[in-house]
Amino acid sequence: MTDQETGGGANIERPKVIYHPGTGKYVMWMHWENGKDYTAARCAVATCDTVDGDYVYHGDFSPVGHMSRDCTLFVDDDGTAYFISTARDNADLHIYRLSEDYLAIDEHVKTLWPGQYREAPALVKRSGVYFMITSGCTGWHPNQGKYGYAESITGRWSGLYDLGGPTTYDSQPAFILPVQGRETTNYLYIGDRWDAKDYYQSSYVVLPLEFTGTIGLSLPWTDTLSVDRSSGKLEWERKALGNLDS
Repeated sequence: MTDQETGGGANIERPKVIYHPGTGKYVMWMHWENGKDYTAARCAVATCDTVDGDYVYHGDFSPVGHMSRDCTLFVDDDGTAYFISTARDNADLHIYRLSEDYLAIDEHVKTLWPGQYREAPALVKRSGVYFMITSGCTGWHPNQGKYGYAESITGRWSGLYDLGGPTTYDSQPAFILPVQGRETTNYLYIGDRWDAKDYYQSSYVVLPLEFTGTIGLSLPWTDTLSVDRSSGKLEWERKALGNLDS
C-alpha cells in the first residue's frame, strides 16, 4: 500500500486475513488510523490473490458509523464471515456480519459486554460453542485476560471469566491458532508481548488452550511446548514461573 492509496500515510494495526473460496481472494481487514494520532478509529479493507503478495487497498471507513479499533475476523462453518471490533472508545465490542464477498459490512448483529472496555478480541468455535478471548484496556501494559462463550454468535453470550494469570503471562491476545491433525484438533493461544519502550522489539507468546467439558477454558503456563502437526497433539512442560503470573 502506498501513501497515495492511503491518503498520505496511516498507522495499520491488528491486520487479519481470511480466504474467500468463491473469489479466490485473500481479504484483509485492519484497524486504520491517520498516521498522526488515534482520532480516526476506522477499519480498512484490502485484497490479494496470494496470502503474502501485494494487497490492493479498498479504502477505510467507520463501520455503520461506529468507531473501530482492535479487531479480528471469523469465518463460521457455513462460510459466513464476521468482523469484530471495539467501538465507543473501546467501551463496547461489536460483531458485524460481512457481505458475501467479505469486502463490506452487511449488518451490525451484536454488541458484546457493553461498557466493560474490552479489546484485543480473538474468536474460535469448538464443538458448536463460540469462545471469545479479550483483554482489558491498559495501553501497552498487560492485564487479566478474560473469555466468554455462546451457542450462537448472534445470540446470548455468557459473562466474562478470568483466563490465565493477572497479566495473562505478560501478554495480550492476538489470535487463536487451530492445530488440526489426523487424531485430534488442539488450539494455541498466540499473544502479543508488548515492549512499551521499544515497540519494534515486541514479541509473541504461544501457549496451549485447554478446554474442559463444553464451556470450560483455561490457559496454562508452559516452559516448553511441542506441536505434532501430523497428529494434532501438543506436549508441554511447566516449571517455575519466575516473575510471570502464578
